[in-house]
Amino acid sequence: MKIFSCCLALLLAATISYAQQTISGKVIAAETKEPLTGAMVKTSESSTTTDINGSFILSVKEEDTLHISLLGFKRKQLIVTPDKQITIQLEEDPASMQEVIVTASREKQDRSNAPVAIHRISPGMIDEAKPSLVHEVINKIPGVAMVNLNNEQHAMSIRQPMGYNAYFLYLEDGIPIRPPGVFNHNALIEINTLSANSIEVIKGPASSLYGGEAIGGAINFITKNPGYIPSAKVGIQMDNYGYFRTQFNSSAYLTRKVGYYAGGYMARQRNGWQTFTDYDKLSLTFKLDIVANEKTKITASFTANEYDSETGGSVDSASFYKREYKSLANFTYRKVSAYRGRITANKQWNKNTESFATLFYRYNVIGQLPNYTIRRVANNPTLAHGEINENSFSSYGFITQTSYKIKLLDAKLIGGFTADYSPNNYWSYYLQIDRDPDSGIYTGFRERKDSLLVDYDAQLLNSAAYTQIEFTPIKKVKVIAGVRYDRIDFKYDNHLPPSAFSGAPDESNGFNNVTPKLGATYNAGNGKGGYINFSRGFSPPTINQLYRGVKVPEIKAAYFNNYEVGTWMYLFDKKVYADLTVYQMDGINEIITYRLPDNSTEYRNAGKTTHKGIEYSVSWSPSRHFNFRLGGTNAIHKFKEYTLKEGENYNNKEMPNAPKWIMNTEISYKPVYFPNFRISMEYQRISSYYKDYDNKFLYEDKGLFGLKGISILNLRTGYSYKDIEVFLNVMNITNELYATIVSRSNFGDNYTPAAPRLYAFGIMYHINGK
Repeated sequence: MKIFSCCLALLLAATISYAQQTISGKVIAAETKEPLTGAMVKTSESSTTTDINGSFILSVKEEDTLHISLLGFKRKQLIVTPDKQITIQLEEDPASMQEVIVTASREKQDRSNAPVAIHRISPGMIDEAKPSLVHEVINKIPGVAMVNLNNEQHAMSIRQPMGYNAYFLYLEDGIPIRPPGVFNHNALIEINTLSANSIEVIKGPASSLYGGEAIGGAINFITKNPGYIPSAKVGIQMDNYGYFRTQFNSSAYLTRKVGYYAGGYMARQRNGWQTFTDYDKLSLTFKLDIVANEKTKITASFTANEYDSETGGSVDSASFYKREYKSLANFTYRKVSAYRGRITANKQWNKNTESFATLFYRYNVIGQLPNYTIRRVANNPTLAHGEINENSFSSYGFITQTSYKIKLLDAKLIGGFTADYSPNNYWSYYLQIDRDPDSGIYTGFRERKDSLLVDYDAQLLNSAAYTQIEFTPIKKVKVIAGVRYDRIDFKYDNHLPPSAFSGAPDESNGFNNVTPKLGATYNAGNGKGGYINFSRGFSPPTINQLYRGVKVPEIKAAYFNNYEVGTWMYLFDKKVYADLTVYQMDGINEIITYRLPDNSTEYRNAGKTTHKGIEYSVSWSPSRHFNFRLGGTNAIHKFKEYTLKEGENYNNKEMPNAPKWIMNTEISYKPVYFPNFRISMEYQRISSYYKDYDNKFLYEDKGLFGLKGISILNLRTGYSYKDIEVFLNVMNITNELYATIVSRSNFGDNYTPAAPRLYAFGIMYHINGK
């Protein structure tokens, strides 16, 4: 009997051992091959989630069915054999691509838990757009108008007029690419567009988390990660106006715990549709991931950009309407050297606590003889004023953040600290420019290095602490409250005498600021929900705004109170996704650029302003073949209380360069009967707007469909056969005449012309390992 019992026990143990075995593997993204953290892997009896490296181990039975799911990706199921190492690839789900975000809290989270207006450009959207310039994908985001100033130069409009002021924060992996106080509206020249895995845009103030300048919006470029399956791409892209680009990327795990990504491009423009607009750019990114264990990952990345461009500038109205895009000066230029490096350690201490710490370094030099500073002398048609300048900085900083989940009220507490020390140097000297009075062409210039306009060193120190708590007071409702304290110190050392153009004395100046945020989300279930939000943003004046051309600094920091309510929903079995946001953002001491009688400009505080509107988007996938997307904003931007020191009153006047309607829509077709082929048609719409503060002059040219303003069509198509991909983008199909932005000076209107019909062609070769 004893022997029988032992045999029975052994048989039972063997049966259990056979019935309950383990399977291990990785879950990765089909598009990028990068490991996916937090994916649910389950059978009918057991479940787990993938760790920081995308890995999992799960108990299964013979011929069990495995179910894998992750927000933003299509669900997958397969029958598995135990004791096998498997790799599971999840495809993007276009219908739910807005569900997972990271920018709203510096951590990955469900969109339904974030009371902000935020949109995401997915890896698939970037890849299919095949952009030559980054605005070609940014403008797909509802409520965003990135103004193309040609040669990768740009301005921005998000809950603001199209302009150049420091109201937008540009980030790479959550780190500002420039320090506060050294804003440049052209800063995205310093981004490697092809290294972006996805792009997220928070619309409205995000200062409670990211600090100053995050007013109109924060744009976060999230770079590509190493892919678990070795892969590489090489290719070329060109157009019919002399643009040519070579590009590459490569990604693999060298060992089980060490992976790399490398990618970049070299672009050049020669003999384009506008004279004197040749440029060269080299952009490279390298990233290394080291997985110390299942709870710890270290990431090191480095980005380098070298940019050298002629700057053709704007044209007058006569040249614009004749399509004579000739530069009036053949000696203006802009050169940029920008380098960034970081090391980040991510640690999951336990199931409730996570931390990250980042050390970063930035180096940046911009030297230019800018076209926009050339201004005619009213009583001497043969003479003009200009300048040469150089702005450089180095940055040393760190960011650390910890989040802790609390069982009570399903709460989560986030706390962080950041510091950024950036020595900054700027000099500028006067140029006397010769002008041909008959043709208006600037024929040459004489350097006057003895006539320094600006010459200073400055030390910037930004230190900040922030905290945020999320909790669920009642079922389906999540409340988010946050606050951030910033201290920004400028130590200004002027090398010029008080009598100089910039004669402000040496001083140490500082700005203290507390920015709160309070919001709530309601998750109604079945992909429906809404939110309310109050957030405050602030923007300190930049060093140039404070000290350039002044004897005594007078510019105050700008503040904005933002109120918004929004909703999102899936309809018709997740075939339709829609969201809607209504907002009002009130500005105090908004900093504007005011044009003086001699056609020069100076910075001023504008008293009170208001920005209010509706933002909306709809995505519809009626079948596997078609996808339709529409997004836009209807808004108004006004001065509420603004009286000039000269006596003029602009109360209730619309702000210049502020279109009331911005819209982008696209329909895509991928026939099932013709695999790997795609074609899409995009329509971009920007309504008319005032060019001046007095609201007397409108830019309202009639374009496509007889609509006033900007109205253009773009076509994109591509086909893949085995390892070869070819594509063709036709931009401005109908060859519309339009300007990307128009400004009014005391000598007339200045038009920044857009490209005529443009054909961009490319070919890519894909290499995929196993």
